[in-house]
Amino acid sequence: MSNTVNIFVHLLRTNPSLFSQEDRDELVKLIDKQPDENQSLLNAISDWLSEHPKIEEALAEFEEIGEKAPGDKRTNTSTSKEKFDKNSLTNEIQPSSSSAKEVEKRTRNN
Repeated sequence: MSNTVNIFVHLLRTNPSLFSQEDRDELVKLIDKQPDENQSLLNAISDWLSEHPKIEEALAEFEEIGEKAPGDKRTNTSTSKEKFDKNSLTNEIQPSSSSAKEVEKRTRNN
């Protein structure tokens, strides 16, 4: 899968405030509709990014940093070359959904 998805996941992990809950919900629905195939997932994320210029700009900055020549001052973007399927991508987008539900249950019971 393209490095774009890895950088996108890196953004999700390191800059979660960029993504509103609505953004995350949209992304989960979008990913869910796609076949579990790398190119489809990449296309869906790319299309979504084109509608969210602030996030697309942040992603472009990370890509630029990663392309600097050796010896340039670089920010550590250490985006690993992980392979993402639909489930792992969805878990990155909504990492706390199950724990949030648990907290909600406990709060109601008290």
